[in-house]
Amino acid sequence: MRFLVIALLVLSFNSLSLNSSLAATRAPSGQSTAASSGSGLPVTGMVVTTHPLYLIAQAVTQGIEKPVLLLPPNQSGHDVQLRPADRQRLKQANFVLWFGAQYEAPLASVLKGQPNAMALFDLKAFKRLPLRDAQGKIFANSLDPHLWLEPANAVGIAHAIAAVRARQFPQYASRYQHNAQAFGQRLMAQANQYRSPVARPYWAYHDAYQYLERSLNLNFKGSLTVEHDLPPTIRQLAWLQQQRPQLKNGTIYPMCLLAEGHADPATLKRLHPVKVQTIDEIMSGEQDFVVGWQKLAQDIAVCVKT
Repeated sequence: MRFLVIALLVLSFNSLSLNSSLAATRAPSGQSTAASSGSGLPVTGMVVTTHPLYLIAQAVTQGIEKPVLLLPPNQSGHDVQLRPADRQRLKQANFVLWFGAQYEAPLASVLKGQPNAMALFDLKAFKRLPLRDAQGKIFANSLDPHLWLEPANAVGIAHAIAAVRARQFPQYASRYQHNAQAFGQRLMAQANQYRSPVARPYWAYHDAYQYLERSLNLNFKGSLTVEHDLPPTIRQLAWLQQQRPQLKNGTIYPMCLLAEGHADPATLKRLHPVKVQTIDEIMSGEQDFVVGWQKLAQDIAVCVKT
């Protein structure tokens, strides 16, 4: 029922042009038709901005079209750098899917008023969580943009893509919808396997993983810093040590720290004992979203296990 609501919201999204005749004739720069692109697939023209969206879109469009990824796989929405060719590709696409200004701020001016673009954050859908400071306090009227890490959100994104493309290309509607359903079943089956029966505490270098907390039953105990490019303060490291749980026998709890490779040895020494698990939340090295999410879940499950 939730995903039906998402599909209806997409179809009522006034600023998005869903003209099927336009969609059939417009393709990203360098792709005039499906035949000329060499893919041999019947549909072309979809551009997605970041790698997590690409992986989801790829699953939904399998066997029908091959979406175009705008940014390099290792480039997050926080670090958008556009070339002239990228701007041209966005204008020529028949459907551009992006998260929104809260994650891909430089794209806001480029896509403003562009009828072929849909920002997922503009849909009144998905499970949304606010930003938190390094001690877990909520920033009012904020949005944590990493919503694809919540499996239900990823499935919702898949159904949103299927709804748009089914409207633009009704002859393939059943195939888009079938692919979205299959993606959802695969992902939710994996998500159900990794939920711990006991809430497991963890630290983050910066708070980018809270959309995984429900699925994995994680208990956030603070982050080293608010921004990934800012160093932690001595005061914050001391606060984290104060929040560390103790085992029943009184020994110090070996905390799991989820990071992106930023923690230096001196910082880790102050947090000892600590286990560091590198997390790539944009799954830059993956070719399949479900496999990428499963690897994240496996790595975290090992890290938080005492």
